[in-house]
Amino acid sequence: MSRTGYGGLDWVKFAAALLVVANHTSPLLSYSADADFLVSNLLTRIAVPVFFMTAGFLLFRKLSGNPLTDRKAVQGYLLKIAKLYAIAIVLYIPLNLYTGYFSDSLTTYSVIKDIVFDGTFYHLWYLPALMIGLLITYAMIRFLPMNAVLASAGLLYIIGLLGDSYFGILQNSTELTSIYEEMFKVFDYTRNGLFYAPLYLAMGAWAAKQPPPARKPIANAALFAVFLGLMFAEGMLLHSSGIPRHDSMYVFAVPAVYFLFQWSMQWKVPASKRLREWRTWVYILHPLAIVLVRGGAEAAHLERLLISNSLLHFAAVCLLSIGLSALIVWLLEIIRKFRNPIRMWITTPVDKWITLRK
Repeated sequence: MSRTGYGGLDWVKFAAALLVVANHTSPLLSYSADADFLVSNLLTRIAVPVFFMTAGFLLFRKLSGNPLTDRKAVQGYLLKIAKLYAIAIVLYIPLNLYTGYFSDSLTTYSVIKDIVFDGTFYHLWYLPALMIGLLITYAMIRFLPMNAVLASAGLLYIIGLLGDSYFGILQNSTELTSIYEEMFKVFDYTRNGLFYAPLYLAMGAWAAKQPPPARKPIANAALFAVFLGLMFAEGMLLHSSGIPRHDSMYVFAVPAVYFLFQWSMQWKVPASKRLREWRTWVYILHPLAIVLVRGGAEAAHLERLLISNSLLHFAAVCLLSIGLSALIVWLLEIIRKFRNPIRMWITTPVDKWITLRK
């Protein structure tokens, strides 16, 4: 099946990118704190798992089982993500300066910790998590049967849960609590490439090797709705009990994301390269868009409209993020058009140029 057969994945990933924006802007806070909690703190928690699962599916479906070619494919993908991460790190240096990131408390250790696990800006943790998670998942798939891969990744996820939304249940175990406190000296959260990413990447890899399920779209949609509702109940119960240390990882997010993935694979929508490219840059650029919207609103004395009104603030950030993403994609296309002829001119042997000129 060609890449063009996965139009639903393009659309669901783009929607997930907008959910990430919602997580950082609280779109319903002006109207109802309870409703905003459901959207900003719970619904948005399926966004990054969608990214992980689709990444696992699209990468591992290309692997043939040949160690040499598979290694090259994985290395190529990791290099692509590493370049994107490097660009994002540089892009956010001015905002890091503004927020005081480069203060006296900054050490070599803290910089390494941020680059490897936490991200140098609050949303950039996803990129190193994707790279680390892919390395772990690929290594497990190389040496373990798929059932063992899923079980191992599930165990890592459980460890992550106990350091995230379920941290409070460890309060009676000083031994486990001390272990996690030592872990938090290495990284700030367990929602990282070690514990969070591998399960969803493994689920994507598993889905890539399975025939499409026989369930009808309405069945996948209904199952997604059921497990999403259970995730809402799980999150509300945990928060009312004061259990979470952080709130990125939930038990029922796993089946909810799985059935959303299966449902989106059945959507009869065209594939969209634009949405794929925009989605990446919306994720990277939206914190910058938040700063620009707030600054522009203050300069134009539109704080009441574009800041105090949380829904309009969210809409403005989304629109600006998409606009900036479209601009970046357009500029990259222009660079590629100029770079390719130059590269051909440099790499073409002289005798071939003489032949071409004749």
